[in-house]
Amino acid sequence: MLRKIYSIVALVCFSTFAFAQTGTLKGVISDLMTGEPIPFANVVIEKGGNQLAGTTTDFDGKYTIKPIEPGNYNVKATFVGYQTVEITGVIVSANKITFQDVKLQEGVALGEIKIIEYKKPLLDQDNLSGETKTAEEIVALPTRSVASVASTTAGIYQKDEGDAVNMRGSRENATSYYVDGIKVRGAIGVPTSGIEQITVVTGGLPAQYGDATGGIISVTTKGPSNKFFGGIELESSSLFDKYNYNLVGFGLSGPILKKRNADGTKGSSIIGYFLSGEYRDVDDTDPSAIGRWKVKDNVLSDLQANPFRIAPNASAGFLSNSDFLTEDDFENVQAKLNTNEKRFNISGKLDFKPTSSTFLSLGGTFYSRTSRDFSGWRSMFSSANNRESSQTTYRLFGKLTQKFGSQEESEDESSSATIKNAFFTIQGDYTNNRYTFVDADHQFDLFKYGYVGEFNTFKQNIYQGGTAVDSTTGIIYTGQIHRGWGDTLYTFDENQYSNTDLSNYTRAYYQMFKDYGLSSFVGASNDGIIRTAADLRGQGLRNGDLPASVYSLYGNHGTMYNGSAKQENTQTTFKASGSADIKDHEFSFGFEFEQRDDSYWGMGPMGMWGLMRQLTNKHILQRDLSNPLPVFDDNGVYQDTVNYDRLYVAEEQSTFDRNLRQELGFGVNSTDFIDIDALSPELFSINMFSPDELLNSGSSLVYYYGYDIYGNKLTSNPTLKDFFEKQDSQGNYSREIASFQPIYTAGYIQDKFAIDDLIFNIGLRVDRYDANQKVLGDKYLLHQAYTVGESTDFLNSADIPSTIGNGYVVYVDDAANPSSIVGYRDNETWYNADGLQISDPLLVAEAAGGQIQPYLVDPEAASAGEVKVDQVFEDYTPETIFMPRIAFSFPISDEAQFFAHYDVLTQRPPQSNRLEPVDYLFMADRVGALLNNPDLKSEKTVDYELGFAKTLSLRSALKISAFYKELRDMIQVVNVLGAYPAQYLTYGNIDFGTVKGMSVNFDLRRTGNVSMTANYTLQFADGTGSSASSGQSLVNTGQPNLRSTIPLAFDQRHALSASVDYRYGSGKDYNGPVIFGKNIFANAGANMVLSAGSGTPYSKQSNITQEAASGINDRSTLEGSLNGSRLPWQFRVSAKFNKEFEIKWSDKKRSNVNLYVQIQNLLDAKNIISVYRATGNPEDDGYLTSSAAQNAIDAQNSPDSFRYLYSLAVNNPNNYSLPRMIRAGLSFEF
Repeated sequence: MLRKIYSIVALVCFSTFAFAQTGTLKGVISDLMTGEPIPFANVVIEKGGNQLAGTTTDFDGKYTIKPIEPGNYNVKATFVGYQTVEITGVIVSANKITFQDVKLQEGVALGEIKIIEYKKPLLDQDNLSGETKTAEEIVALPTRSVASVASTTAGIYQKDEGDAVNMRGSRENATSYYVDGIKVRGAIGVPTSGIEQITVVTGGLPAQYGDATGGIISVTTKGPSNKFFGGIELESSSLFDKYNYNLVGFGLSGPILKKRNADGTKGSSIIGYFLSGEYRDVDDTDPSAIGRWKVKDNVLSDLQANPFRIAPNASAGFLSNSDFLTEDDFENVQAKLNTNEKRFNISGKLDFKPTSSTFLSLGGTFYSRTSRDFSGWRSMFSSANNRESSQTTYRLFGKLTQKFGSQEESEDESSSATIKNAFFTIQGDYTNNRYTFVDADHQFDLFKYGYVGEFNTFKQNIYQGGTAVDSTTGIIYTGQIHRGWGDTLYTFDENQYSNTDLSNYTRAYYQMFKDYGLSSFVGASNDGIIRTAADLRGQGLRNGDLPASVYSLYGNHGTMYNGSAKQENTQTTFKASGSADIKDHEFSFGFEFEQRDDSYWGMGPMGMWGLMRQLTNKHILQRDLSNPLPVFDDNGVYQDTVNYDRLYVAEEQSTFDRNLRQELGFGVNSTDFIDIDALSPELFSINMFSPDELLNSGSSLVYYYGYDIYGNKLTSNPTLKDFFEKQDSQGNYSREIASFQPIYTAGYIQDKFAIDDLIFNIGLRVDRYDANQKVLGDKYLLHQAYTVGESTDFLNSADIPSTIGNGYVVYVDDAANPSSIVGYRDNETWYNADGLQISDPLLVAEAAGGQIQPYLVDPEAASAGEVKVDQVFEDYTPETIFMPRIAFSFPISDEAQFFAHYDVLTQRPPQSNRLEPVDYLFMADRVGALLNNPDLKSEKTVDYELGFAKTLSLRSALKISAFYKELRDMIQVVNVLGAYPAQYLTYGNIDFGTVKGMSVNFDLRRTGNVSMTANYTLQFADGTGSSASSGQSLVNTGQPNLRSTIPLAFDQRHALSASVDYRYGSGKDYNGPVIFGKNIFANAGANMVLSAGSGTPYSKQSNITQEAASGINDRSTLEGSLNGSRLPWQFRVSAKFNKEFEIKWSDKKRSNVNLYVQIQNLLDAKNIISVYRATGNPEDDGYLTSSAAQNAIDAQNSPDSFRYLYSLAVNNPNNYSLPRMIRAGLSFEF
């Protein structure tokens, strides 16, 4: 009795936490001959030689074992006087009930064990809205992508192999991934050899799951075994293509410490381990069906040595030789250049089982990637300058499971207990993701980005006839008066820090300028001497410059990556679960806490060269007119010349200039002119700038949060008020921005019960999301304004219409000096001065002279740009959402099943939710800018499904389901018209949509040599926006957001997929050809995945625009309706052929070798995944043949070269699917 009380107390204490990923095994033990249930029979589960759990049957012969880690198990049933039965390979899935009945035969060969191979049920009674793939099935598939494995499930759309998925019409970011119950941030990081199961849930989510509105993809990793085993795998494509895919993987498992049996032999393990890893090296991770074009190597070398030619009119200067290439100068290559990716990931798990009821698991994954990232802009001429990026992800977890009750109780007590199978699980996990994005050569050496060389500017005084007055003596001097300083010579020298790709341009320019005797803008003509930086004309490059593009189609040779960034995202989670069976009900309830901490720092380093020139010397540009310096000879005779020193204006001196002078050894108030481009990049430091200088009046060079503006990780948690008010000892604002630290908590209660084959799952989940930051109290006001109910002389004398409430914001004709009221606003509703509701706030602005003018509390502070945080910002209001979940399935007959579910799902804002203080600092200067919305709320989905499943034969089944989803509060760009101090764009929870459809699934178990699953999905996904930014182009034109539904961009009406496995057995099961007495295809087979889908929508346009070029602001004109046209159908077949061999080392020791060939896109189908809107064609946008474009084409430097280059650029490889890719592999298990 005390044990029962303790179980209840423990359950209540611990089960108020969140879930862990475990499954349940249920069944009935009965007599084979009579069918009578067998009470008090023993049932145990084993894995890898370890006995992991067990129980006894009740009076009705029923048993339940839980919690069970997902995986494959052997189930052994025993009872005195009956033959022992062992069922091998029983699949237990996360958060699902696996039913396994066992029939025992009395009095037959009692010493023998009857071995029965598990047959996966044709109807998965507890996962009819999804699918579970086992390790064996995953290995057989021709893919290593978790998303691609999931895409074989009905209702999932995937554009191409390896791409993200859309589940039943939801957006990509609506799908959540889990690894061992841990929500994935960053890379999944689990080697294929370490995956036990992949479970896909497209509907009917249990209450344990939250923060997902599309579906769940859950990965379960393998665990330790009682015997040592291992394996190694090699896979490569180098024999077949230029992509050079090479992989080596391994897996190890075994015991560390075993318990001793009573007879002294070693029993099951107390401590065991599992370890798996992969290393992958690939030259092109995303090849195209049509290859890539590049300039030939010898042509590129010539361009680098000779970048210019003289223009036909020499006075016009030089032209780029890249503009005059011909067809013979290019070549098509199979694989992209300089896009190598190296990746290493490892996964490990350590399990402790000191008793049969206590289980502790520690584990983690580590993922590391370094790659050169492809850029279409640099692909033709400057792929050598591709960005380098890296990602490091590590994930650690610890999980404790404690069971109570039945193992220690007597059979009578256990069978009659009201509460059984009570347990709790506590789990904590931590994930850390780190990223870098840099130039491969310069990394975070910022001032070497864009460095061309040393430029020296020689200056002399400029004189003009006139007079000068000595303010001290009153003497007036007449003669040549110093009027300023002028450049006389501008020299260039390369040095050890020069980027050769850039200095080539400048060196060649100087030489050609001299050779052709061109004229400087100043000084003598036709002498070929460059006297000022302006003489470079943007072709000779200065520090921080990039070469001009090639017809706006490609970056020219030497186009460097201008970025240096780092990012760190962490996730800390605590969760636990508790459960107990009360009669036929499995009750569970819990709580989950998660906190994220996201930081980022990145900048465009080349921009600092221009900023340094701007900030240096700006305080000494004027002459000191109060102190003329007349020139006298040695005899004291005035030489008719007056000079001036530079005037030092302290308040104009920048922080950067001050720090630089100190670094150079000058006095802070010295008037020496500093030539920035003559200094070594080693001299400079980003810390020389003040934060506001780097923010550059809104044209920021740095984007950051969680780091200070210099890239140092913050050790404090600054407030928003600190950002606007905190200053250092020099009076500079520190502008620190805290990391983004949202908090997500959830609780649930659930009753899952099975009565015979009837399964109900009824639950309630409560999610609470707190963005944990400040938000604008009124999104229309950055500065506090009066409302009607407040008392001022102006308002007291005003005639307020009776329709206007006291809380309405007042708008006037002049914010600084109001004389009349022009309108009012109540939240989103606007009124004119007469109190009549209006739809357009611009009418209020027009009444105030064209600009919105709220009646400000402190107009002077607003005019100075002062933001009073305490007045206009408030804390984010956490959102608490209740989500009922109801799912059930029940048999209509022995061969048919009916199932249905109703879910309310939510997901925290997946993007653009972080407070960005810089947005508000420069809000007045960023009219129409797109800003984050820190006040976004969760997106919601209501999901319904009704289905029917039926076994057609002993080996086949059919499942049909209809589903309907309501998408609510989806994120979309909105226009905040009437905001003060400036109108802006942001994100709002305004989008909605519906998804309706049906899925048909046919499952054929192994019949002869063939097994197959086939799916068909018919779907209609309509909504007001396909992504959070799909409405931006519309609101940019000043139009209101679209409020009518259109087909979503991923609305694939028809989707078919099939996985067919053809395999020969061995020994007596072999039925294949025999040659020279050899069963040549024994243990050999092929797995083919076929997919076909109708085209997704796009919007047709009626006019021709220049789509292949960058930076061309052509406006398209819609033809027909939005998303009214469709891409063509897609077809893809992938296959994997393999043969297994057994190596017999001894009677007890054997190894297996598996040879395979994997072919993705077996038929090399050139599927079209994108087209140009004007033509509906993937390779032509219509521009080259457009009559309206001919004059512009003929005006290019070389019309023929332009036409050919444009034809290459417009045939974008990204418009096509992946090509055929062949990989051969070998795995060895020991």
